[in-house]
Amino acid sequence: MNAHRKPRGRLGRRAGMHRGVLLAGLGISSLLLPSSAASQARGDVAGFIIRLGNDTIAVEQYRRSATSLESELAVRVPSARRVHFWAALDTAGRVSRFALTIRPLNHSSGVPARGTIVFHRDSADLTLTLNDSTRSLRIAAREGAVPLSAFSASLVEQAIIQARRTGRDSVAFDWLGVGSPEASPTYVARHGKDSVAVGLFGDPLYAKVDRRGRLLGLDGRETTQKVTVTRVSEVNVGAFATAFSQAEARTGPPGQLSPRDTVWADVSGAHLEVDYGRPWKRGRTIFGGVVPWHRVWRTGANAATRFTTDTDLWAGGHLIPAGSYTLWMLPDPAGAKLIVNRQTGQWGTDYDSVKDLVRLDLSCDTLPKVVENFTIGITPRDTGGVMTLSWDALAFQLPFTVAR
Repeated sequence: MNAHRKPRGRLGRRAGMHRGVLLAGLGISSLLLPSSAASQARGDVAGFIIRLGNDTIAVEQYRRSATSLESELAVRVPSARRVHFWAALDTAGRVSRFALTIRPLNHSSGVPARGTIVFHRDSADLTLTLNDSTRSLRIAAREGAVPLSAFSASLVEQAIIQARRTGRDSVAFDWLGVGSPEASPTYVARHGKDSVAVGLFGDPLYAKVDRRGRLLGLDGRETTQKVTVTRVSEVNVGAFATAFSQAEARTGPPGQLSPRDTVWADVSGAHLEVDYGRPWKRGRTIFGGVVPWHRVWRTGANAATRFTTDTDLWAGGHLIPAGSYTLWMLPDPAGAKLIVNRQTGQWGTDYDSVKDLVRLDLSCDTLPKVVENFTIGITPRDTGGVMTLSWDALAFQLPFTVAR
């Protein structure tokens, strides 16, 4: 009997160890200034710091006028790059044209890209150029659609400002990425006296705003990105770009924020496989924080975690027939459960309880050492084994046996 794990992606485990603290030792604290009352009073020039836990993964400096929005970003993940975009605003303050360029900071970590969007009343024309190849298409998009660029907070602010001009508490609109085959319907909705919720692929970003709708801070912990954003008066994008590039040259690109991994195990003649995303702790409180108690969790990140067995298994007095399933978890400090679901191939937010096969009790132990990135392991034992789900300071376990 044996069990083993095989890492996926360009980075192996050794390089992956550097992802836990992306900016350790870069000396970047002097590259940004706290937002001042004077800079917020101008409102047309500001910066944003985008963090995932205690890691800075992007920065943005933007300038807004009555007729345009221009922004420069340095982005760390999945590889170091500079992003620049310019948007023309019509007399109603909506985006009418958008142009984006992406430049990798290291030759081995991507290709240059540029794209444009021209907005019409009920459609948009898009072009995307990668190297020497250009793709053009026209897609349906509602009037007032807003471009979407990874980690840009100024475009979230643009959506909020457009919504506020309608005078309504809730406004539907479309996100539109350069090269996207379709628009993504979403919304801006009042959340409090000085806050709004902005939909991001079905999950809410919570934005703190001033009375003019300018973005002061952003909490994305309920979205799949989990980022938080802080407004500052100015950020040195060039200096951050240099720091990101140098870190990547030393350790390689960080890759996906939550890279996929696969665990294989041979247990008493049964062949088992788990395919899952592995998010990092990044200084955050995990259970009861990033992973709320009493709410179904995808047991990893991104696409739903897939479990496959070629032999019937017994767990918690229940039969799990040979086949493929998705695994979900219901964390609870008084007794967590592992959910085996018959649906497969879905995104990790598309949980359907009607398709549950069984819910199994998990035991829980406190670990002597914090586990930085979520880990699923299978340990063979006699006529079965134990599946262990470890993250932060907790390990959840499920014993099982192979049916005969």
